[in-house]
Amino acid sequence: MEYIEYQEYCNSKMRTLKVWKRIIIVHGVCLFLLVYESLLMITTVYQFDVLRFFKELFEEILYYPNVLPGYAFFSFCLNIFTIPRLIALYRFIEAIVLGERKVKHVLFYVLAVLLQSTIFFIGFNTYLSKAHKPVIYLYPETRTEVNVKLALDGKLTVTYPNYDLAEGWTVTADPDGTLTDKKGRKYSYLYWEGDINIKPDLSRGFCVKGEDTAEFLETALAQLGLNDKEAEDFITYWLPEMIGNKYNVITFQTAEYGKAASLSVTPKPDTVIRVNMLWYSYDKQVSIRPQDLTTINPSVRKGFTVVEWGGEEYKKGPLRLESWV
Repeated sequence: MEYIEYQEYCNSKMRTLKVWKRIIIVHGVCLFLLVYESLLMITTVYQFDVLRFFKELFEEILYYPNVLPGYAFFSFCLNIFTIPRLIALYRFIEAIVLGERKVKHVLFYVLAVLLQSTIFFIGFNTYLSKAHKPVIYLYPETRTEVNVKLALDGKLTVTYPNYDLAEGWTVTADPDGTLTDKKGRKYSYLYWEGDINIKPDLSRGFCVKGEDTAEFLETALAQLGLNDKEAEDFITYWLPEMIGNKYNVITFQTAEYGKAASLSVTPKPDTVIRVNMLWYSYDKQVSIRPQDLTTINPSVRKGFTVVEWGGEEYKKGPLRLESWV
């Protein structure tokens, strides 16, 4: 009788462990899916459209098979501790069910969670955007001393003239846009580059043939509020990289950019115009809903006006958001 009761007791324990095993397997599947959901969060261009995400991923691997090792390595790094920590979790539950004490399983599980969290953190920061040549023009109505400060979700890498992290830039600005620093050196604009944490939205924009890019930018930049000189500076910077492409997919990210790189100007300007372009090249026509560029910036310049333009080349692919320019 005692043997039968013991067998029933053992069977009960095994049934409990089987239930927990199923729970842990489901938990593991959810963790793997969480990794790829996190990739969707990084690249908001996919707007959590899972089918589109994997379709684009498949197409890119098909056309550019050399990216497969990088994707596999990235996935491996994100998932490397998932299975060991699930095993540790199961061993810990098994010890509890069987009435044992195995603290080492708890310690390993906690360590694995911490290590995987660290990899996630490093991975996310790997995909910070890099801002290339945002330039700031200042047009006061009269000769004015102006202070400009940047608040970045990220860090500055290059500035000219030199940017003081505590004080920002302080220059004397003339109505024609000429800037003079305290040493008497003159500038046409304030220049900076930096790594910033931005989540672009590519749901709206334009698909333009490479040879039509200059004409498109002339029209688009005028609608966004740049004058001929500012548009010339913008186009001559970007056109060499864009004109030779079969197609350029272009969108303007003023709202998203403003969240990652806010601008503080003293005295307060009457008009602020910020133009921030994100683009990538593609070898075929892309269907994309057009943006209304006339609603992004003020249509008329009034009083003290501040203008900033910058851009970003989006390195095509779900896992490669590399540069905010």
